Amino acid sequence: WNFLGMALVGFGSVLLGGCPLRQRILSGEGNIDSVITVIGMFVGSAFCHNFGLASSGKGPTPNGKIAVIVGIIVVLIIAVMNTFRKED
Repeated sequence: WNFLGMALVGFGSVLLGGCPLRQRILSGEGNIDSVITVIGMFVGSAFCHNFGLASSGKGPTPNGKIAVIVGIIVVLIIAVMNTFRKED
């Protein structure tokens, strides 16, 4: 599950245009898209901790496993839809 979770982070980062650290650096330089991305990372982490999706020392939670699978499917759909999108 660690591998799948990090694969989801990596896949999402590729679609964002760079790693999360790069997004933090760009947000510090005034890039508004990166600022929104960093805010989304904070909101997402708060959501995961508040609703029991985050792993602990005991291992991943069942809801966290479902969230990772759903996240991979959603990111895959976004990637496929943008791959075949017709540009004007």
